[in-house]
Amino acid sequence: MFALSLTRYYIYIAFFLLSFPFIAIFNNFTLSDFFLTLALISVVIRLIGSNFLFENIFQKNEFIIPILIFSLGFLVSINQSSFPFESFTAFLQIVFIFLIAYPIIRIALTKEKHILTATYILITTGLFIAVIMLTFYVIDIEYGIGSLIEIGWGGRLSYGGMEPNVPARILLQITPLCLVMAIRSQMFINKLLFTIFIAVLLLTVFLTASRSSLLIAIIGAIIFLVFYIKMGRKVNIYYLILYIAIQFTLIQLISINNTEFYDKPIDRYSTILDPWSSPSSMQRLELIDKGLDYIDHNPIIGLGLENSNLYTKISIHNPIVLTWVENGFFGMIGFSGLYVVLLFMGLKCYKMNFFDDDILMAYVVVMAIMVFGDMFMAN
Repeated sequence: MFALSLTRYYIYIAFFLLSFPFIAIFNNFTLSDFFLTLALISVVIRLIGSNFLFENIFQKNEFIIPILIFSLGFLVSINQSSFPFESFTAFLQIVFIFLIAYPIIRIALTKEKHILTATYILITTGLFIAVIMLTFYVIDIEYGIGSLIEIGWGGRLSYGGMEPNVPARILLQITPLCLVMAIRSQMFINKLLFTIFIAVLLLTVFLTASRSSLLIAIIGAIIFLVFYIKMGRKVNIYYLILYIAIQFTLIQLISINNTEFYDKPIDRYSTILDPWSSPSSMQRLELIDKGLDYIDHNPIIGLGLENSNLYTKISIHNPIVLTWVENGFFGMIGFSGLYVVLLFMGLKCYKMNFFDDDILMAYVVVMAIMVFGDMFMAN
């Protein structure tokens, strides 16, 4: 019992650090991964001599077959890699997520109070980041050092030296959790606070000027509404109006001293329906064409994990094409299989009305927007 309690604390710390993926100990191995590793060690100590750990990591792990197929593609393509060590560490990162992190979290977080604690940690971290980002944006202070806030990327908001769409997605994935917490609360003050939190998160996402994140926000809102109605719940129009009023007020307050705050985001968002007017959109389409051209000539064996930019110069912004280029046909099948398993899990929850669990419903929404958002990501 003590070991599992210790495991949960390690997992909570890892969840707190999830929003800071740029804090790496070694290559792709982040500080969050380090605490998940400590969680694994504590579970191994607790369950040593038991088949329970083996069953959860391998026998009962829904991702084991896709990971094995992906591993085959990786092994077939590793000889083509110009940087085999970097390829190997990137491979370990993917294996770590699905064969270590996922089973350990499932073993340790077994009660609703555990899930709620992890949820509040994610919300608190994301909200803290959003408030700091907005504050720096409003007072027009720029920090371009590693983990600090920056208003770079042509006037777009970001942090940690990451491409703006990464912070945008981190914050978007917290938004459904805030929404369901607002719905669950019986006290008006809590509903009001979580509604303000949502307004802050969405405005921060808007200022990153990430077109894919705007699409994710729209799709996520539709999915949440569909799922919510599927559970037999009714939309409270009064709270919807309250959110709109808060969001509008916040937008006005932010721009009171500078009406140009929204020029850059609006300029980028205007190209969504006309990608040919955006150089970056055209570049991404050209990169996908390059990737497909490579696949046409080398369908089975890839360039090696993390090596596609040697061929395309810039990473391809689509994980399926990117994985096929880097890990060949089997790598693409295995990696696509991970998404298929996730979607089947979500479909099962949908058919069962999310087991009448609104927290579960919110996490399925998070999963859905993550999968959708991945289709526009380079990593």
